[in-house]
Amino acid sequence: MDFKAIYQRFRRWQQDPFAYRLKDPSSHHCSNCGSEFVGNFCPICSQREGMGPITWKSVAQSIGELWGLHNRSLLYSIVQLFFRPGYFIGDYISGKRQVSFPPVKMLAIIALLGIIVNYLTGATVGGMFNNDFDFAGDKMLFIDNAFEWMNLHPDLMSLILLSYLIIPNYFIFRYAPRNPAHTLPQGFFIQVFTAIVFLVINMFSEITSLYWSAFVLGNVWLYCAYMQLFGYGLWGTLWRLVVALACAHLLALLMLGIDFSIHMIQTGNDNFASGFKLFVKLLVRMVTNSDV
Repeated sequence: MDFKAIYQRFRRWQQDPFAYRLKDPSSHHCSNCGSEFVGNFCPICSQREGMGPITWKSVAQSIGELWGLHNRSLLYSIVQLFFRPGYFIGDYISGKRQVSFPPVKMLAIIALLGIIVNYLTGATVGGMFNNDFDFAGDKMLFIDNAFEWMNLHPDLMSLILLSYLIIPNYFIFRYAPRNPAHTLPQGFFIQVFTAIVFLVINMFSEITSLYWSAFVLGNVWLYCAYMQLFGYGLWGTLWRLVVALACAHLLALLMLGIDFSIHMIQTGNDNFASGFKLFVKLLVRMVTNSDV
């Protein structure tokens, strides 16, 4: 078996898996608008050629469309996201809309499946955010409640944290060799696709109880996707991704710190700066597990 040839075919498929061919070069009669046309779709009303009376096949297709099991199917799009992630996302944001199931709709469906899996397995990523600290006073309940919420909603935490990558990516990957002139709207869809993959990985970790796999597989996928999407080399992708993730976590901590400071004001401390300073001290204490 020639493994090199197999790998080369796989690489060619990764870079260009879509082959658009004319099914039948003969003329067709559109059953919808009555036009005569040559091609796969009617140029007047866009109905596909070969459409006729309702059959059992039509029933199966209609049911499949409800769950995305049709042309540009949800399952096929997920396969693309795992085996050629960066190329697939790059195709979509560059204008090839027909390559993918609608991403926002796909995110909603996968999120719903994630909720069902979470309910059936009763799984939570316990200990993902350590809140075993003896914080004195009612004001510190904000931290305990925040961490408890994070531990009970790992899927939502993945979506929130990934959203903070949009702005760092805009500056760090803006002039990448592949997909240059990176924009914020493109960044939005990049993170939508990324969130879909992370939700699938989270479901896998919950079903198998291998919670560490979510962290490992997520970061490996992110690295491969960014290398394919932006076209940097091994080290160029690595350090840019590390910087982007660090900036995203800093943004998330900044927003949590502002929220905590507002909470401090609402509970009687009228100094916003002191609330933020206390929040930073608590973070240092949690990281170093020592008094500050």
